[in-house]
Amino acid sequence: MPEKTSIPLKERGERLPFPDSDALFLQDWWWEAVCPEREVFRIEEAGECTGFWPLAKIRRMLLFPVYACPGLTQHAGPWMERQSDFCKLLARIPPRAMLCANLGFQLGEKEKAFCREAGFRVEDRPTFRITETEDLDAVFRNVAPAQQRQIRKARKHLHRQPCPRIEDLLRLQEETFERRGVPMPFSREAVRRLWHAVQAHRAGELVSLADEDGHVRACGLFVYDTHACYSLAHGFDKSLKNVGAGSLLQWEGIRIASEKGLVFDFEGSNIESIARFNSSFGASPFLYTRIERYTAAFRFFQDLRSKIGGIL
Repeated sequence: MPEKTSIPLKERGERLPFPDSDALFLQDWWWEAVCPEREVFRIEEAGECTGFWPLAKIRRMLLFPVYACPGLTQHAGPWMERQSDFCKLLARIPPRAMLCANLGFQLGEKEKAFCREAGFRVEDRPTFRITETEDLDAVFRNVAPAQQRQIRKARKHLHRQPCPRIEDLLRLQEETFERRGVPMPFSREAVRRLWHAVQAHRAGELVSLADEDGHVRACGLFVYDTHACYSLAHGFDKSLKNVGAGSLLQWEGIRIASEKGLVFDFEGSNIESIARFNSSFGASPFLYTRIERYTAAFRFFQDLRSKIGGIL
């Protein structure tokens, strides 16, 4: 068998190779929407692509370039025929390049050791999933009683709008991030562009919950491929307190997954309150690996910015 060769591809806007992958976050149309300019690293065997890794090249703080997952994207892969090829694929990234990425799976101990030797910080994190969604009644029975009450209460005050608008999601997201005291991590135009792409490829649904007066109180974007439905982005109006809008919104996402026979993925979070909320639906944690590698200079300026921000 011919020896594998690894060829980094740096052309902007290059179409991604997809031998067998139908993972939503690795589709070319998805990347055209979230990050038209990217670098693709790949390995080949006998002229055939056996692994590839698309990464956004972003700039943070001054002119430090960092490879990362683009916004609104759970992970950037990589895709490989054999997970054992991960080390070869990682080696294609320049050895001194900074990288911060959530992987689409959990690395084995051998691959983790390789990452650490290459200067990466390696951490396993959870995402919460409901793997069996076909029997919706059974799913509801597994929901914590307090969460069941929230869903039932919300149904008395809120209804699902037949024609949801992406502008409602944008407004509620801005309000949500403003309450947290942090800026929106992505632009309005990026969300609109992704929503148009999702609609064109029939890869998701927008869910809006409105009160009796027609005011939208919660809105969420749920996207899916042939394996899972993902709770990608959502926002809530906190002026209507203790109604259970967030609980009902996620339940509507679970209903979508059930109708399509898909796993429901809440998306991961290290925030304890969010993890408790997700697990209260009867979801189980599934681990993925996050890897980070930064230069000493980058970390110095990052720490300095944090200290200055704390003083101000």
